[in-house]
Amino acid sequence: MRELETADLKYLSLFLRFWLPVLAYITLIFALSSVSDLPGQKLFPHMDKAAHLAEYGLLGLLVGRAFRSAGPPFVTKFWFGLAIIATIAVGMFDEAFQSTVPGRDSSRMDFTADMVGAVGGLVVLVLGGRLWNRGLKRSAAGGES
Repeated sequence: MRELETADLKYLSLFLRFWLPVLAYITLIFALSSVSDLPGQKLFPHMDKAAHLAEYGLLGLLVGRAFRSAGPPFVTKFWFGLAIIATIAVGMFDEAFQSTVPGRDSSRMDFTADMVGAVGGLVVLVLGGRLWNRGLKRSAAGGES
């Protein structure tokens, strides 16, 4: 009985640390998509594409982090591909949802910006992880930088 409680707490902790931020952020994405006229969309040409890049860059980073760190071995082994599939699915549903909102539209270019942003976020996660690990190895070896 005690082992079950410990395992449950472990999974709850993993969910809260890795998957709850993903779900909260996806909720924010859809909440923003439901707004007919977002302020600041016309600050500069192609502002909406820059927003899509940034929005899905963070989503890619969060989803990749969750798949890489909080799943069974199969999931953690193929985390990068699973993160791409998941962000593609969210992007497709988001664009479909936007097409139903008065004053909003859906476009292939928006979806493309979503996917480029997501892959960019995943690349940042990979490169950041490598830099982090390199710094840890230097610290362990007694190096200062």
